[in-house]
Amino acid sequence: MERGRSLDLKLKALADPQRRRILALLAEADQGMEGLCGACGLGQPTVSHHLRVLREAGLAGMRREGRHHDHFLLTAGFGELQHWLDQLRQRRSQPEWNREAYREQVLRAYLQQPRGLPRHPRRRQIVLEWFHSLLEPGRLLSLEQVEAAWSARSPDWRLVLEEMLGQGRVQRQGDYILVSD
Repeated sequence: MERGRSLDLKLKALADPQRRRILALLAEADQGMEGLCGACGLGQPTVSHHLRVLREAGLAGMRREGRHHDHFLLTAGFGELQHWLDQLRQRRSQPEWNREAYREQVLRAYLQQPRGLPRHPRRRQIVLEWFHSLLEPGRLLSLEQVEAAWSARSPDWRLVLEEMLGQGRVQRQGDYILVSD
């Protein structure tokens, strides 16, 4: 089974409170159908459906002994879920230098193949901050000076200027541009 699909099945299985209740019961001990139905207060068809979803997700298993079926927790099935959660946690706690590496990657991609400003808000903000850094804060520049600083780096420098005016990074004063701090 494809890894992403397997994770989707696990998350879908865990989304239902009845299935989480069944998993909690299976974590205590292997259970038969009657025990699960009684503990959950659900009918046999409903519990069977929930068990099937849990088995398809790899979170529960079933062992047949004659006419009796024991259902049990598959702890190995939680490994993929735990791995995914650990990856999320690691990404969120990445040190600051990784953000700087991301910034450099975005700028490199933009400067190598300028196709207009990036659409993604974070990437777009990185590019706008970079353009802003090319100008001296607090300085009053003519439109020609701004064009000279930016046009060699991007054919859409006027769009950059309009966005920066909208964000308040620069201010128009007649034919001049005041660069904000």
